[in-house]
Amino acid sequence: MEIDGVDSYVFYKPLGQTGCSMAIVCPESDIFSGFNRLRHIVWSIMAVGLLLMLFFFIRIITRELRPLGRLAKEAETIASGQFDAQMPDFHRIDEIGQLSHSFADMQQSLVRYIEELKDTTAQKASIESELHIARAIQMAMLPKTFPPFPDCDEVSIYGQLTPAKAVGGDLYDFYIRDGRLFFCIGDVSGKGIPASLVMTVTRALFRTISAHEEKPDRIVTQLSNTISENNEQGMFVTLFVGTIDLDTGHMAYCNAGHNPPLLISRDERSVGLLPVNSNLPAGIMPGWEFVGQETDIDNGTVIFLYTDGLNEAEDITHRQFGDERMLTIAQVAVDSGGLTPCRLVDQMVDAVHAFVGDAEQSDDLTMMAIQYK
Repeated sequence: MEIDGVDSYVFYKPLGQTGCSMAIVCPESDIFSGFNRLRHIVWSIMAVGLLLMLFFFIRIITRELRPLGRLAKEAETIASGQFDAQMPDFHRIDEIGQLSHSFADMQQSLVRYIEELKDTTAQKASIESELHIARAIQMAMLPKTFPPFPDCDEVSIYGQLTPAKAVGGDLYDFYIRDGRLFFCIGDVSGKGIPASLVMTVTRALFRTISAHEEKPDRIVTQLSNTISENNEQGMFVTLFVGTIDLDTGHMAYCNAGHNPPLLISRDERSVGLLPVNSNLPAGIMPGWEFVGQETDIDNGTVIFLYTDGLNEAEDITHRQFGDERMLTIAQVAVDSGGLTPCRLVDQMVDAVHAFVGDAEQSDDLTMMAIQYK
């Protein structure tokens, strides 16, 4: 009840037969004063407790996270390139201690990796330098001065070799002895350094054997037998060896698994493949007797020799240059007039580069053209 404007509780009880009642009026504030006082005390204690908890939690979290901050700063130091920076040791066995040890192990592994990378880079630079020297030596072994025989009017020669790697396995060579032109072109199986070593041996054998032997089939037979000896790696070389009598134009040749050369007649303006017996590549089977062939070539005829780096050159879609495209370019060259070995090789190089485009060179590219005059 509201009595005199104060919310109050009234408790009453009738007094038997007297017709009267006893009533006690208690203001609400008197009844709940103790409770309200206790409530205020509890809320005050809770507020103070929460503030104390917040204070201690902040202190604890800050203290626990301080090592992580140091680890982060040391990680930034290492990331800046100071790999010898000292990682802190917190002497803890919890997750932060494990993380600290992991960072230290990572730093040591990174330092070792950097040292190994330096050694590897130095070794790679040394290998690249040696490969550069090997390439220079290899290229120096091949004829590179054109025209090669300024005082010889009977023959004109031009050759070009482009390795797919630092060193290659293709070769070509020629020289004149006793009125005869000795020449060869070859392609060693594989690429890189192993192929370049076999290439060097093959070129040396060609020079050595042909110095006392005139028949191409005998030259190839002796060369193949020598390469076959102790050939544990099973490497071989496709080879075409020929001789031209500069007085008569008579050509003897022997093919050892190589691509047949193009025979381009200047007078008849015709292009065709020189008939060849395939035979085996040199170095596969010791004792194999290679079969030689002979033909007569006319004045102005060009013999175009090449390796499979030309007709099997691939573009980015893996389409090959092909024999038909090669024959077409040769036919255009002879039809245009003024056919020379240098011009023919240059036109083939331009054509294959235009065909390949941005594709990576997949094989050594070697071409040699000989014009009998």
